[in-house]
Amino acid sequence: MTQIDQAGATAAPPYFGTVLKNGSSGPDSAQVQTWLNGVRSRWAQIPAVTVDGQYGSGTASAVKAFQSAVGLSADGMTGSSTWNALGAAYASIHGAGEVYCGVTAHSGDKGAVVKSMQQKLIRIRQVYTAIASISADGAFGSASAGALKQFQRQFALTIDGSFGKNSYAALAKVYSQVVAGNPPAVLPKYPGLLQQGSTGDSVRCVQSYLSALGGIVPKVTIDGQYGPATTGSVRSFQRLARLTEDGKVGPATWSALVMAFNGTL
Repeated sequence: MTQIDQAGATAAPPYFGTVLKNGSSGPDSAQVQTWLNGVRSRWAQIPAVTVDGQYGSGTASAVKAFQSAVGLSADGMTGSSTWNALGAAYASIHGAGEVYCGVTAHSGDKGAVVKSMQQKLIRIRQVYTAIASISADGAFGSASAGALKQFQRQFALTIDGSFGKNSYAALAKVYSQVVAGNPPAVLPKYPGLLQQGSTGDSVRCVQSYLSALGGIVPKVTIDGQYGPATTGSVRSFQRLARLTEDGKVGPATWSALVMAFNGTL
């Protein structure tokens, strides 16, 4: 038996507060399954589990085996002590930090994995202001899906509002670079002509990039509504960039604006 000291042990992502047990489902259940498979190199008695986010009898049995191995009450449920012990054990083998849970998180999911995603989006929003404000409540609702889409749009990802392996890796990378003070360049694809009356996330990008230029053009509200103020600010930018001053964002203005924004990072 191996005893794991629980003093100060906190898994990444931190325990959300909901006990996982037979019948639970979602990204947090997949996180447990991923950790279980990752610690079998130390405890071969733990049976391998399928990482599918379904906390069934097989996962419960594997959790019991882990709990027995480390001196926890072997009830097959993942509360805070088991979550922290399992996360700490995985980190001791594979290195500290978060790891992809193994399944795609979707709108409607809830838990630690979702909350961690939200916290990262909130942090990088300080730089990439086209991302809308959200709460880190662990509930993957429409606002979180929208903010994720706004992130995906700017970093050449599939814009589906789902948190899969590619979006997880990209968000982790951008977050770490922002925290280190070296935010990466955005790579948004040209969305087609934007002009007064246009709406949506591409308009938010235009407004965000204009607002980042330090007052050399009029700042605008980042609301996704291409109104007269945005038209005027685009004209000012076009004048400075020696582009046709029509107040519309065609391919040349889009490319110049993205390049100008990246120059502020």
